Amino acid sequence: MKKSFLAIIIFFFAFSFQMEAQNCNQGVKLAKEMWKSWGTWDPGISLVPFKNEVKRIKNTWNAIASNASATIGPRFLELDGGNEQGTIYGQTKRTFVSTPSFHNTIEITINKYDGKAKTGVVICVQGKDGVTQQKVNYEFPNDKNGKVKKFTLNNVKGKAIIVAMKNLSVGNKFKYRINGKKK
Repeated sequence: MKKSFLAIIIFFFAFSFQMEAQNCNQGVKLAKEMWKSWGTWDPGISLVPFKNEVKRIKNTWNAIASNASATIGPRFLELDGGNEQGTIYGQTKRTFVSTPSFHNTIEITINKYDGKAKTGVVICVQGKDGVTQQKVNYEFPNDKNGKVKKFTLNNVKGKAIIVAMKNLSVGNKFKYRINGKKK
């Protein structure tokens, strides 16, 4: 019974991966849920409630999957300069969503420090009105050399930032560090 269940699961995952254009669709749902939960963004409010909510959600995720490749759904990206890191294996995605930015200009840094996968990166922003706007579309080349890429996002105050990365290679991995901070 266990073997047949495992075979069904493997079959499901093997045939559920589809090639699609790189976009921020995965993060849009989480951003909309965040807006529903937190209400209207106000530049006069403290960052503390947002950070506490992010910490609570992160702790829940970490308890389930240690924020590793088994983590389901988007991860939160804090905009205080702290690094998140991980590995994206062949033909899989990784998405990060931030809380609404308290700053007008944010710098997102992605450091490809190992692996040789060709990887697409799309960065979008979403306001309380639900409108999602693509700001960046970039592709890390298929090479072994490490590479650091910085993206400066302007006019993002009060908007959630969505970073979607997709490994476009079949057998290669993409090891990364990502952070966001005010500029």
